[in-house]
Amino acid sequence: MKFLKEFKEIVIVFVCVFVFRSSFLNWYLIPSGSMLPTLKIGDHVVVNKLSYGFMLPFMETRIMSWDKPKKGDIVVFQGPSSEGAQVLIKRVIATAGDNVSFDNGVLKINGIPSKETIELNRSVLEDIGNNDDLSDYLLINESGFSKLPYHILRKKNGGVTSAEKKTWIVPEGKIFCIGDNRDNSYDGRFWGFIDQNSVYGRAFLISYSTGDKGTWPHFRNERWFMKLTN
Repeated sequence: MKFLKEFKEIVIVFVCVFVFRSSFLNWYLIPSGSMLPTLKIGDHVVVNKLSYGFMLPFMETRIMSWDKPKKGDIVVFQGPSSEGAQVLIKRVIATAGDNVSFDNGVLKINGIPSKETIELNRSVLEDIGNNDDLSDYLLINESGFSKLPYHILRKKNGGVTSAEKKTWIVPEGKIFCIGDNRDNSYDGRFWGFIDQNSVYGRAFLISYSTGDKGTWPHFRNERWFMKLTN
C-alpha cells in the first residue's frame, strides 16, 4: 500500500509537470546556428505558451486565442510537414497582408526597407557554439518593423540573401518567419508560410547556456536569465 501511494504521488507530479509544459511554459535547447547572433548553440530558451492563447495539454491544440504573433517576435512552432513537422524557432518578420522582398540583402516590407547599421562591436560573436568563421559576415543592427531593433548576420559577399529576388505576400492567418543568421537559415524563404495557430508560444528568456569552447563544455555565465527582446 505504501508503494502504491508513493507511486501515485510520483505519477501526479509527472502529470503536473507535463501539463505545465504543454500549456504554460516550456523550454527548448538551441541545436543550430540559424538564429545567430541572437541565439547561440547551447542556449536553453524558455517559451511562454500563453503568449497568444491557451493550448490543450498534450495535444498542442489552441482552444482560445487572445493575441497574434507580431513582427520581431521570436516564436517556437511546428514546422511544415515537408520538413518532418519539426519544432523550430525563428523570428517573425511579416504577418497577414505583408509584401516581403529583399533588395541587395536588405529586408523590405510593403516596399519599405528596414533600417540597417553596422555593429562594430563583435563580441557577441564569441563562443557561438561551433567553429564557423564569421569574419566574412556583417553584424547588422536591423530595425524599422519591430518594437525593438535586433542583430542579424549577413555575408559580405555572395550570400543567398543578397541574391534573393523573390517576393512573398503573406496570406490571412499566416506568418512569415526567417532566421537571424540570414545566409545560414533554412526557413520560410524555402518552405513558405506558417499557420499562426501552429505557433506554440513566444521565446522570452534564455534560462542558461552551455558552450564547448576549449576542451570541456562550460556555462556561458553572461547568458544566465538573459531576456529576449521583442
